[in-house]
Amino acid sequence: MTVSSRRVSDGLVMVCDVDLAVPDATRVHTVEVARNFAAEGLSVDLVARGPDPEVDGVRYLQGQGADSQRATRVATLNAGVMRLLWSRRAVAKRLYVRYRWSLMPVLIAGRLLGYRVVTQVDDIPYGRGYQFEISPVADHVQRAGTTLMGRLARGVVAVTPELKRLLVDQFHAPPQRIAVLPNGVDVDFFRPEPRAEAIDRLGLDPSLRYVVFCGHFAPWVDFDTIIRGFGVVARARPDARLLLVGEGGEREQVERMLDELSIRERVIFTGYVSDRERVRDYVAASTVALSANRYDYRARIGVSPVKLAEYMAAARAIVATELPGLRETLEANGAGVVVAIDPEAMGQAILSLLEGDRADELGARGRRLAEDSFSWRSIVKRTVPLFGL
Repeated sequence: MTVSSRRVSDGLVMVCDVDLAVPDATRVHTVEVARNFAAEGLSVDLVARGPDPEVDGVRYLQGQGADSQRATRVATLNAGVMRLLWSRRAVAKRLYVRYRWSLMPVLIAGRLLGYRVVTQVDDIPYGRGYQFEISPVADHVQRAGTTLMGRLARGVVAVTPELKRLLVDQFHAPPQRIAVLPNGVDVDFFRPEPRAEAIDRLGLDPSLRYVVFCGHFAPWVDFDTIIRGFGVVARARPDARLLLVGEGGEREQVERMLDELSIRERVIFTGYVSDRERVRDYVAASTVALSANRYDYRARIGVSPVKLAEYMAAARAIVATELPGLRETLEANGAGVVVAIDPEAMGQAILSLLEGDRADELGARGRRLAEDSFSWRSIVKRTVPLFGL
């Protein structure tokens, strides 16, 4: 790990209760924000769990405890960060926290020690309108914590407009302190690549056309629309194949649907892919890239998937299901097609893009949008002023 010399006023402590051993969007977000804070000239101390990401200009402090070891994880992480805040108080004035209510001791300690605090909010799984099971006590504690967070933080990064609305309406956060900044992409790493070359590197059949989904096989992903939508494609296009890049608890459900539709042989599972260059190749090999989330999980908080930005940066046309913000992002900028949450609608949209050059035209517009609005570089540049230094 290389740490270049900085002015003492340029220190930043970044705290994220995430496991960097898991090759998911959360890891990507954490590493890229830390990398770009360092690129802005800040001397970054990153606290997370899992292996050192070995980012130039970033010192790493490893927290302890797995996701299942809640008490151990929370206690050791808070204690370790508070020691770090104390030791760095003379040379660091900024504290950036990926917000969880369990990190409230860190926020309070940071404010007492004179740090300018900025928090990042990705989800609010509690409060009015939350549809899933949560105990009244947990709901009350998390509501109170989020209200206090809004008062302690000098700035808040909300990754969707819907999250900003919730913070203002339910938790009385000052709207002027909240910046809506989406999840982003490294536009130098994810870039337009010749489709045929990516297909060759992956050892795929060059005579086929590929549709890709990248991401965790999580409950909030609408695999019903994805798989049944591809079933529509498979019936019309014998040369179409679906690349499923990722893994997770919903895989069994996906496999049952494939067997029900008799299209298992038309789908390629990659499992978890930790090699980011290989993920990039799977996206580059595709003609169409998919994003679909369950409305009941995501409508309240909106969506800002890392994969969406990566698809755009790779200049691949996107078909996404309707959720708050997506139509404004994709169709308004000509970067993709937004359809109703309906397999037939998704299938027909994919089929229309597998014909002719329209997919590449949408992809080129998506690339321009990624460069203008979704690069991690531009997102972090817009984050730094929130500290007010």
